[in-house]
Amino acid sequence: MTLDFLFLYHILLEVVISLFAGKRIPELSRGMKFRLMLFIALLLINVFALPLLLHFPWYVKEQGFQAGLAGWKQFVYQKPLAGPAVLLKEEQTRTVWYYFQPMVAAAVIGIFTQYGLMRRKRTNRDIGGPDAAGQGQFGTARWQTEKEVNSNFYLWDTGQELPRGGVVLGAKRQGKNFYSWLDTDDTHTLLIGATRSGKSRRLIMPSIWTIARAGESMIIPDPKKELFNTTAGYLWEQGYNVILLDFQAPGSGNRWNLLHPVIMRLQNGDETGAAKAAKQLAHMLTYQFQRPEEYKGDKIWPQSQKSLTAALALAVSMEAPAPARHMGSVYRTLTSLGKNGGKGLDEYFDSLDDDHPAKVAYGVAAMAESKLRNGIFTGAAAQLEMWSDPGVCWLTAEQDHDLAAPGREKTAVFIVVPDEDSSLHILAALYIAQTYTALTELARANGGRLDKRVHFLLEEFGNLPPIPDFAEKITLAGGRGMKFLIAIQGLDQIKKRYKNDATTISGNCNTWVYLSTADYETARLLSEKTGKYTQQTENLSAQVRKEDHTRGVSYGLAGRSLLLPDEVLRWPVGRSLIFRGRTNPARLPLPDLSVWPAADDFVQLANTLGKEAIVQPKIWVPGPGPAEEISDDFSIEKPEPVDILSEL
Repeated sequence: MTLDFLFLYHILLEVVISLFAGKRIPELSRGMKFRLMLFIALLLINVFALPLLLHFPWYVKEQGFQAGLAGWKQFVYQKPLAGPAVLLKEEQTRTVWYYFQPMVAAAVIGIFTQYGLMRRKRTNRDIGGPDAAGQGQFGTARWQTEKEVNSNFYLWDTGQELPRGGVVLGAKRQGKNFYSWLDTDDTHTLLIGATRSGKSRRLIMPSIWTIARAGESMIIPDPKKELFNTTAGYLWEQGYNVILLDFQAPGSGNRWNLLHPVIMRLQNGDETGAAKAAKQLAHMLTYQFQRPEEYKGDKIWPQSQKSLTAALALAVSMEAPAPARHMGSVYRTLTSLGKNGGKGLDEYFDSLDDDHPAKVAYGVAAMAESKLRNGIFTGAAAQLEMWSDPGVCWLTAEQDHDLAAPGREKTAVFIVVPDEDSSLHILAALYIAQTYTALTELARANGGRLDKRVHFLLEEFGNLPPIPDFAEKITLAGGRGMKFLIAIQGLDQIKKRYKNDATTISGNCNTWVYLSTADYETARLLSEKTGKYTQQTENLSAQVRKEDHTRGVSYGLAGRSLLLPDEVLRWPVGRSLIFRGRTNPARLPLPDLSVWPAADDFVQLANTLGKEAIVQPKIWVPGPGPAEEISDDFSIEKPEPVDILSEL
């Protein structure tokens, strides 16, 4: 029997040794360390305590209960470690002890199997898998530690000054202080968040507050006008030049003339630059819904429409009276003279000098076959149709601010384009493109970098028409002092808009911030981006026979992503998943704006902004000869201006 006892514990020790062979205790996971300690405790109880407890009945049998209890207590007190000796000397105690050993063995198996399975089940109710194991045979990915997070990201005590602004990655309150992790480098950020994921209140609004604390400039598309209403009052108090382009309520904000870059270059005697600016404008208007390489029909159609729009922009910029140099005149000239295959336009451009930039730009459209011309002119008119809207026509008829101002002084520009009217989204993309060009020219004149860093916080970037050469813009912007935050609902939005450039655009974003998505492909890519680590696997086996049954457990190693795609889709609210180049992924708390100190600084604006009357701007259309004004806009004495929108 003694040999049986020794053989049983030899087997148990072999199991434990096989589990931890080749490992030092510090290398074991915290859960495995606990299981090992539990096993040792059970072994000690079984060998030392249980024999003494089982020996008690024999004291009672020989001496009676009271005397036996007293004698047993004295024996245990004098020899607390006599359990193994009792097993060796007392056959009756050892026999009873043997009956307990299957239960002990089951408990040992339970420690190393059932506990592990329960722990896995408990872990999977949260986000992420079991603890790492092994020596990184299948991957070494892991989450950043708190120390690494504080080292890799700028940790800012919001009660202190901030030398450089940046995008908020996470935040926490610690005692009376409030801290935020920021991306303050000259790199770009990709924000992935589905609708109602809290992009605005958890990240963009706190980022506006953070950037304002550093006195840096911002360009912000604002479809719902929520960002302006929440933050503009604070920005004004901080001395910001706040510019509002509001296509929902044009009379309540600033004005912007799309032809301003063309006009300014002409005034500076740069006809080449003016022609280039006109072509860029025409390119965006022509390809606002699909890129040139995506056009599947005869390419002469979009090319002719682009030529026509550029020629009209140059003609209006060069020949129209100053008050009529705007896109409203471009649209009216096209619709007035573009009838009957554009005969009126042909006559006008033929009257210009051969080296006139507008006539040169008109060349492709002029050479189009007669059977195509009606379609070309109609298509171009459809692309410019938004200037039939009195509010759009009025807002874009004048320029009341400098597009390069954000690079000189702290400026915040809000672009409010109704999200329910996608035809106006092109205006936001055009403003961003023209502002980027103006800032690039300023940076070049300033030695290659802006004096004032500018943040493009592009909320709903995926809904904007493609910005020309955006892959090149985002590649070069950081070194010039411009940072981009690109907010999308899923990576499919960038692929849809930018096709082959999508990888370049996302790859130039050194930091990715994930909140939520409904796109499985995005979740799959993010799962792969977390990397793989090595986990322990457990296999149970059992064999049942007539006379007895056996049960065993074996352990192995396998690879697993830190987050599986379904776990990415179930990412919890109030936390951000951060990816940054050359670092492990990080999980950070990301509270709502109401928790931030910024909530006390932001005061919701009442509807008290002044509203200017929307009046028909002066329109120019060439007559039979060059630069002739139409009579109903200039020749006839007009009544006092009235608000056209109120009359509709």
